[in-house]
Amino acid sequence: MANTSSNSSARGKSPSRERRRLAREKANASYSDQAHPRNHLADSVSLAEIRATLRPVAEEFGLVIEEVTARGAGKSQTLTIVVDLQEDEVGSVALDTISEVSGAMSEAMDTVDNDPEEAYFLEVTSPGATRKLVEPRHWKRSRGRLISVKTVAGESFVARLEDTDGSRATIAKRVETPKGVPEKYRDPEEIDLADVATARVELEFNH
Repeated sequence: MANTSSNSSARGKSPSRERRRLAREKANASYSDQAHPRNHLADSVSLAEIRATLRPVAEEFGLVIEEVTARGAGKSQTLTIVVDLQEDEVGSVALDTISEVSGAMSEAMDTVDNDPEEAYFLEVTSPGATRKLVEPRHWKRSRGRLISVKTVAGESFVARLEDTDGSRATIAKRVETPKGVPEKYRDPEEIDLADVATARVELEFNH
């Protein structure tokens, strides 16, 4: 039984489902949490089943499911679905799309066999602005963005990600300049993503 909320800044709630109504009736009948301990949401749902159920919904909107997580217990349960654009697209998921996907996924959750009886929030969101680059598709989605990189050899730098095929990337390292001086970059070079220890997108206010 899910309420829904969508991110980034917009949030909405959908009507409760039948089992949620029954849960409230149990509460009104002195249904005891001590006699019936609250299970953590992560222990009462199959994230793999949820991902499989919601994948076709995401695909209808041209999206992919990036991550499925569950947290909380009792009345503080939240199931979070992170969706993203296809790897060959640039930009971010529109808020209107997030809202539509949230509603569609809430309906699809009615078909999940082990949907918990206690109320929970279904939160649909997109990746954060400073996402980590872990998979090849993350690198492809971040073309044109400023990224911070630490290599396996211990080198750290900030660079503009110009292009990537998912195994190698063309970057232009940023040159440190005094405050107020326009950004400067070195000539483009290629790096092997296998040589990258960690990388993430840098937040840019004027990009």
